[in-house]
Parts: sequence; structure tokens; C-alpha cells
Amino acid sequence: MEAVKVMKSCTDVIEIAKHEIQILKQLRRLDPNTSHVVRFNSFFFNMEDICLSFEFLDVDLDTYISEMSPCKTGLPLPEVRHITEQLVTALHHLKTIGLIHMDIKPENVMIVDRHEKPLQVKLVDFGGAQMSGNIDFETLMFTKMYSSPEVLLESEMNEALDMWSLGVTAFKLAVGTDLFPYSRRYSIINSVVKILGQPPDHVLDKGQQTEEFFNRRTNDHSRWTIKTAEDYGISEKEEDFNCFDDVVGMLSVQQEHATGLDLFMDLIKNMLQVDPNQRITPVEALQHPFFNVKEEAASKKPCLENIKLTNYAVDQLEKPELVPPETVVSQENPAEVQPDNSGEDLLNNGFQTGDNTLNYTCFVNTLRTVGDALALPKRTEKFDWFGWF
Repeated sequence: MEAVKVMKSCTDVIEIAKHEIQILKQLRRLDPNTSHVVRFNSFFFNMEDICLSFEFLDVDLDTYISEMSPCKTGLPLPEVRHITEQLVTALHHLKTIGLIHMDIKPENVMIVDRHEKPLQVKLVDFGGAQMSGNIDFETLMFTKMYSSPEVLLESEMNEALDMWSLGVTAFKLAVGTDLFPYSRRYSIINSVVKILGQPPDHVLDKGQQTEEFFNRRTNDHSRWTIKTAEDYGISEKEEDFNCFDDVVGMLSVQQEHATGLDLFMDLIKNMLQVDPNQRITPVEALQHPFFNVKEEAASKKPCLENIKLTNYAVDQLEKPELVPPETVVSQENPAEVQPDNSGEDLLNNGFQTGDNTLNYTCFVNTLRTVGDALALPKRTEKFDWFGWF
């Protein structure tokens, strides 16, 4: 079986689909099993719709948490450990090919088979992914409550933002509820400042939205102070957590007597550093003692076994072996990837006018012809996932 993502064709969606297909082609350079990312098979047309085919997986992590923890008490810490380690591994592999997921959250993590123990998970939904060093601010797609301060403030961003999102996700795995359960950016940023401290000036100074949430004051040097709820124009309400000790207390209640809980708290704190430059990297996280507690030592291999460090950076690992010959990776900078444009003519050829704009009528007629010839069922939803194909 395959899982198919159906995107209803219109000019905007065509561009989104082209972007996602290019990102998914980059993912083919990784082993989908060892890297814990979803396997992309191909794309095809169903009348007016663009269809992306993936391996068939079980349920998303959010659904699994709800099923296993209906009282919102979280998963057992050994299971949290195993899932988190796989997702950190996924971040490491994405970094080696210069990709940033941009929207890591429980809904974007799929379980391969919920009946298999220990659980195997994969990172999915790369529609909003960006190339490191080439982030397009106008097309950013993210979920606010899982987003790092630099994303919410629209400051400088790099792959460290994915580690923040993973830290928030790991908290939900262990507790069963969200760390920042708010819809307003201000409420999330205000909670971040209370629990983890204020982002440093180099983040705030470059944030396009900083003045929306902070007041700037100049004495001997510039500094920022977060606006009060009254300054921001909303009613004051009681926060779920007022400091990191409250977070520790919640974890202690939900994971009482769990082996390695203190190490988990330390890992979470390092994942949620408000300064992206100080945030733990994937390789550093894989070496964290939380992933080496005795209760799982007999059933798991060391997380860095058979991984060789290269000579271009301490926190980069050997580039993946599954690199097709048409893809060129710079030895000095693995993020410099020559784009693979093979197959893009299927979306472009015949659909461009003389002034390089989309001939939409020709495009739709061609899709209809292909759909009729294949006798494919028509889907009416704009975005639809189904697992029979």
C-alpha cells in the first residue's frame, strides 16, 4: 500500500507542489529507515490534482498520545526516550543535506506500526521545508506553539529552530499536554520569557516582529523589555507555568520515579535554549547521557555506533551514501546542493507561454487527459490523505 497526498490544482498550489517535490527529491539522498524520514516514491496527476506518493505508515504521534494517554499523563519515559532519539537522528541527517523541516510537531511524526515494540517513527510533511541558508520568509509555514523565538520574531534562522520544536514535542510526549498552549504569538513569547528567559539582543535586534512584542529602551546601551499584557492590549490571564521549576514540577509529577528523569529535564533545557547559538545540536544531543540509561542498554545499540566524524566540522557527520550521481554535494559545505531538476519538465513543459507565465488551460486539459487515460478516481478535497493505492 501507499499513502497519497492529493493537492487540488491551481496556480498557487502548483508552485507549492513544485517546491515540495524538489525538497522530497533531496530526501531521496537519505536512507528512509536509518534517517527516520518518510520515503517518497513519486508524483503523478489525477485529472486536475497533483498527487504525491509516499510509503504507507500507521498513525501520527498526536493520535498515538491521545490513544495511549487519554487522561493526558504522557507516555512512559523509556518510550519517550526511544522516540526522541529517533527524531534527533532525523534532524542530524537533515542537517547533513542542508534541510530544515520548519514544522516539527506530533502531527508531523508518523509511527510505522503502533503494535511493534519498540516503536519506530518517521518525520513527515516536508511541504514547508527550507534549504539552510536560503530561507524564504514570505513562504514560511509553521505552527506557532511549537515554533522557536527566532521564528515567532522573524529573526535570523537556521537548523537550530528544528531542535526547539523537537524539545516542545518531547515535553508533550512526556506530559501529554502542550508546553505553550496559546494561539497568540504574544502569549507564547511572554511564556517563553517567563519560563526560559528573554532571547538575547542579537535575536531581538534582527527580528522583524520584535517591536510588536517588546519595548526598546536606550540608556548606555540598547536593551529590550517585553510588553505587558496591558501594553499589548489584551487582558491578563494566569499562565500555566511561571518559571522552569514549574516545568520540572510537572514532569516530576507525570514521570514519578522514572529512571533518567533528571537527564531528560537537562536535555529539554538544552533543546529550549532561547539563544539558537547555544541550543544543543543533533550530534551533541545524540551523545547526551539521557539516551544511555541502563534500563535500555541491553535492547538498544549506542546511538553513535558506526558513525564517523568528518574533518569539516565537529557537529557534522559523514554525508549519506545514498547520493544519486546527478546530485553534487560540496565537501566543504554539505548544505551547498546542486538542485535536481529531473522531472520538473512534467510540471513545466507545455504549460509556459511566450512570456514565461503559466498556460493554465493547457495545463488543466493535459491533466484531464492523463486522468481519463488512467481512469483514476477524482478527489474533491484540496488536501487529502488516503492509504489505499
